[in-house]
Amino acid sequence: MKYTNLLKKVAITGTLLTIGSAALVYSNPQTVDAKAMPTATTKDYNKLQKLSKKPGVHYVKTRKWYFSFIPGDNVEAFRYLNTYKLTGARSNPGVDDWSCYIGAGTFNGTRYIIVNDPGHKKYLYPAEYAYVPYGYQFKKNHIVVHDYIGSLANAWNGYDEYRDDYGEDFTKENIIYSNKKKATFTVSLKKDGKSTGKNQGFWIGKTPIKFRVDGTDTYEDYYPLYNYEPNGQLYMSYIKTKDLSQFKRATVTYTNIGTITKGHSFKPLHKKMNF
Repeated sequence: MKYTNLLKKVAITGTLLTIGSAALVYSNPQTVDAKAMPTATTKDYNKLQKLSKKPGVHYVKTRKWYFSFIPGDNVEAFRYLNTYKLTGARSNPGVDDWSCYIGAGTFNGTRYIIVNDPGHKKYLYPAEYAYVPYGYQFKKNHIVVHDYIGSLANAWNGYDEYRDDYGEDFTKENIIYSNKKKATFTVSLKKDGKSTGKNQGFWIGKTPIKFRVDGTDTYEDYYPLYNYEPNGQLYMSYIKTKDLSQFKRATVTYTNIGTITKGHSFKPLHKKMNF
């Protein structure tokens, strides 16, 4: 796969430094209620997004598992509810990265989802990471679309100038590496999407992420392109927002995760889950 060398480094870093959201929130297995909970649909995500626009704490009555569609690897995203300070845990998305979202609200001017753990500790999680992506296929006779390596703020998957490599440097802001070598690729169904079985296509997030172009003071908007390996591991690259015009809406199914329909309805593979 096109990210093999880069992601071997990120995977090693993740093993040492990263705690996935499920691991963070459910790091004490013996206290977890064995009763299975339902998994969230697009309607559930949209409800939390609406709640996140209201100042203060707002809880939902029904507890569900939400798949964490995080737009980038190794992002330091979780904050403590009471202090708003970063926990130090990093989100490493993948097939098992599910969280229990229990509410939402705006804190210090930023929209957050409220995450719960078995010990009833509550954490804040950026609402911008809680959107369901959209399913797409390429249009007929589309032009070439490029995708790029990027790093979100507070992540350790940045570009190291001394080693001339990715996955080791800390970034304080969103950076897109379109000016660096080995950072630009051509989007293809085989490398970036579901290319076998039914419902082939891509998952693309439609929440724009503003990146600073490396080596410049220019800022551009990109969409996250969700790259799932056959084993379910999620890797991320980014496409320019204008290039979305080369795709059309479609139903796409990823093994072990679920289906996003043409009408933008997320149907998880499992109706209920437990940890």
